[in-house]
Amino acid sequence: MILPWESAKVLAPLVLFCSIAFPSIAEPINIPHIKADITFDGELDESVWQQAEHVEVNIVNYPYENTPSPVKTDAYIFEDGTHIYFAFKAQDPNPENIQAFIRDRDDAFSDDIVGIKLDPFNNHRLAYKFFVNPYGVQNDGIENEMTSNNSNLWDGIWDAGGKVTSDGYQVEFAIPYRELNFEESSDIKTWGIELIRLYPRDKVLRISNIPLDRDNSCWTCQMAEMQGFEQAKIGENLLVTPSVVAKVDEERDVYNDEDWQSENDAEVGLNVRWGITPDVMLNATINPDFSNVEADAGQLSVNKTSALFFDEKRTFFLDNSEYFSSPLNLVYTRNITDPDYGAKITGKLGKQTFGFFMTKDNYTNLIIPGNLYSLPDEINEESYSGALRYRYDVNEDLSFGLTSTLRSADDYHNYVNAIDVKYKMSVSNTLIAQVLTSDTEYPIALYDKWCPNSGGQDECYLSSMIGKNQGGFTDQAFHLEFEHSSEYWGVRTKYKAIGEDFRADLGYLPQVDYNEFTTTVNRTMYFDDTLWSEMIFGGEFQTSHNDDGDLINERTSFSYTLWGPWQSVFDVIYSHEEQVGLRYDTNQTAIDNNTTLFELDYLDLYMSVQPRADLMFGFSSRIGDSIDYTNDRKGELIEFAPNVTWNMTTHLELELMHVYAELEADGDFVYRENITDLRLTYAFNVNSFLRLTMVYNATDYNPNNNPEIIIDSDYHDNLSTQLLYSYKLNPQTVFFLGYSDNSIDNELIGEKKEIKQNQRTAFLKLSYAWM
Repeated sequence: MILPWESAKVLAPLVLFCSIAFPSIAEPINIPHIKADITFDGELDESVWQQAEHVEVNIVNYPYENTPSPVKTDAYIFEDGTHIYFAFKAQDPNPENIQAFIRDRDDAFSDDIVGIKLDPFNNHRLAYKFFVNPYGVQNDGIENEMTSNNSNLWDGIWDAGGKVTSDGYQVEFAIPYRELNFEESSDIKTWGIELIRLYPRDKVLRISNIPLDRDNSCWTCQMAEMQGFEQAKIGENLLVTPSVVAKVDEERDVYNDEDWQSENDAEVGLNVRWGITPDVMLNATINPDFSNVEADAGQLSVNKTSALFFDEKRTFFLDNSEYFSSPLNLVYTRNITDPDYGAKITGKLGKQTFGFFMTKDNYTNLIIPGNLYSLPDEINEESYSGALRYRYDVNEDLSFGLTSTLRSADDYHNYVNAIDVKYKMSVSNTLIAQVLTSDTEYPIALYDKWCPNSGGQDECYLSSMIGKNQGGFTDQAFHLEFEHSSEYWGVRTKYKAIGEDFRADLGYLPQVDYNEFTTTVNRTMYFDDTLWSEMIFGGEFQTSHNDDGDLINERTSFSYTLWGPWQSVFDVIYSHEEQVGLRYDTNQTAIDNNTTLFELDYLDLYMSVQPRADLMFGFSSRIGDSIDYTNDRKGELIEFAPNVTWNMTTHLELELMHVYAELEADGDFVYRENITDLRLTYAFNVNSFLRLTMVYNATDYNPNNNPEIIIDSDYHDNLSTQLLYSYKLNPQTVFFLGYSDNSIDNELIGEKKEIKQNQRTAFLKLSYAWM
């Protein structure tokens, strides 16, 4: 689905009248050096704001074409050698319509917000994001121009405050230089900057201090410049964060009605972050708590052929994580589960960017890939996991990169080496390429687990996923991509070839023996002074084969996307696809004459609308043909997922999502899967909240219409609940106190279906960041 206001397909052009109406944008913004004490309350009553550099934020560059803003916004900037300070006065003719609530950090991007995008190297590769809503809720993240990735997972330590006024709202915030990577010197420095206000009413207006050229797909390349910072220093940039984690786990076997078994655990950990220089950082951790305190959102898992993907949320991996990104996902750190220790160094020296980390893990999680499906698994051994990433920027248009990853344990290793290049041929055209090689050896125990009754490895197809030989095996992969992004047209063509014996166990590449060609064409239309702001028609063709040339799938789809009133977006995609099912004979690697080729037609729908500031509705659905992989037949799928977010008060928020999927074949249902995800959050203030989370997953298999499986104890419903109190002075000075449990509902527990609790945990985490 094409995202609304941050999509590269909706960039606003730099037209002639803008250069006349806004002549000052080409001049660098001179940042004064001033010493002052600021109280971050949104009052703006300190006299220093009268001495700060004033910048008008008065250009709407989405959804309109660099038009004057209907509301007045003034920004003020100064620095004091250790911080850079910002203040915004955001006027509003109808302040009662301001869309803002007290939330957890990073949850307010849909609110009225003001903030900045900052490129301290001014090399158009990475940009920090810092935004604040009218109540002082912080939102931050990083935009990676090299991978077109816009992530809100990174959290910095910075100060902010906000206040709603009679004519709008005001915010003030300060970014410590220790949170930024930049080149330290006594010379005048030039940084890239964009000042932004998001004004969500009937439409979401993106108001900025600069116009944007729709024919230029690089937003960071078009930032304004600001100069100064001769005295900018990070000082003694040392952050030491000790932590204490304590929990009580209880489990029981409900099938055999056994008593609870209890286990207590308390651990002390230490994290250290040291800014060796402003552009080189060292992270180290000993006995860390790498658990995810927040519960992951529920995902459909029945009748899926690929391992599920989850976002990374852990501080050690998120810090400068963009330094490890490359065209293919070779560093998926959720594969690292329980390390004893870890170390990481990242930095930029001139045109060179580098990152390296190493961890020692108590377990070895991996994804065993194939061309038709993948298997998540675990090697019960300690292992070392590490990654090295190096990039050399020849100039603003050309970059070369090198990536190496390793995972190593007794009788197991996986090494990957890759080189890549990104060449911006023009403002609208970009070429990306990556070539990779891997060397892998899996333990015999892994093979014996999946092929326990085979007379030899060549007699079990799974051996081709684990390794055809008991020794090591190697293979190659490559990725080639061309993208054209201009005002009215978007074209992207990709080809990737992943060899049968290629493995990237530290990354997320769930398919091998897989060659895929994809081309996408989109045509954009813009509207002014109408209910609708933008319309996109598109088409996509995708085909994939294995290394022997056997067809895996071929799909043609047509899409239509429309943005309109009530901050609405509607997306419709029709697809016609030819897709093979799973193999008849799993001992054979062939696809032709060993699978059924199914012809499928289906429709994907997406809708989001916000009729009021406190209420948002969303809906996604798939209707049409699907494959019943377990029974190797064609079926009819109905899948829909409504969701609602209701800010009941300024402090209380309700999020409710329900996902329903039903597959029917041969005149009866095969399975029905329901997931209900409820989250009720009360925010006491911007630092603390209490959240109740309930995720219920109910799966109903039809025993009369599943001839190929036996419905046993592996198939059950479960209810997970969590009550979490969170206090965050900053992202690393935190106090978490919580309780979670899991209950299962299964006919095999008793004479009738009943829910029984089989796991419960009480946990506490306390950490404090010493700076």
